[in-house]
Amino acid sequence: MLSYLLVLLGVVAWKFLPRPWRPAMTLEAPHYLILSSATRPQTADTAHALELLYNAYSNRFGGLAQFQREHPKLKVKLFKDRAEFRRVNPGRGWAEAFYRAPYCRAYFSADEMNPYHWMLHESVHQLNHEVARLALEKWLEEGLAEYFSTSRFVSNRLAVGRIDVNTYPVWWIEEIATSPDLPENIRNGSVIPLCSIITNRGGPSMNSRFNLYYLHWWTLTHFLFESPQYRERALALTQKGGGLEAFEQTIGPVDKVQVEWHTWVRRLKKAISGSDVKFFKYGQLPELTNAPPKL
Repeated sequence: MLSYLLVLLGVVAWKFLPRPWRPAMTLEAPHYLILSSATRPQTADTAHALELLYNAYSNRFGGLAQFQREHPKLKVKLFKDRAEFRRVNPGRGWAEAFYRAPYCRAYFSADEMNPYHWMLHESVHQLNHEVARLALEKWLEEGLAEYFSTSRFVSNRLAVGRIDVNTYPVWWIEEIATSPDLPENIRNGSVIPLCSIITNRGGPSMNSRFNLYYLHWWTLTHFLFESPQYRERALALTQKGGGLEAFEQTIGPVDKVQVEWHTWVRRLKKAISGSDVKFFKYGQLPELTNAPPKL
């Protein structure tokens, strides 16, 4: 039995324990400390993108009372490619990046049109936890990460809310709201009732509808922060954490909002499916200015 136990422990350790990793360089940016095995230009470009994210995030949430204007540099581990990320961090399942304090961990996706979006997603989790000190429900925690990481880089800034089609989960947009009719979409499973999304109870298995959950979290957050009728209240909802009671007090009845959100999603789908534009390619980010964040 002891031998079997030792074998089992060995298998578990091989499958789940992190492997040794030696970064090739350390790069310091105004708000980040990056350990990297990617090339120096790739590391610098990632730092550039992270600083643009930091500026955009600060512009949006810097007015919160608990926002930390002074904090240690945020720590990042940047791996040279997906294979190295997977080798050093085994047992990550579907994850292409992850945040576990104090590090964001991601690889440089050189083969993708947007090589930063996995890192940006995890960096939002880091900003939520270490800078804005937010305590959020799962839908809003993930929704905010997607809201920022699916945004376009435009004229030396991250244009939050302007969608980059070369990001996750945007490229799965056809899975959500497949019919113009909301009740039909609930019946066919392409829409999960928003009450289930907000409470994280009563929906389908996350394992079987993984992309669909992320599409709901992203589009609901995008709707609340971008729609004229709710964007002024979205910050207050974020401050309150995004629970069902706070949602209905701050935004309105879930059933009413669900109808409006569904219309928003259908419009998003139409706009995205009709676009052949690739908004930027790797290597085309503009120079980062030294201007302080606008708070």
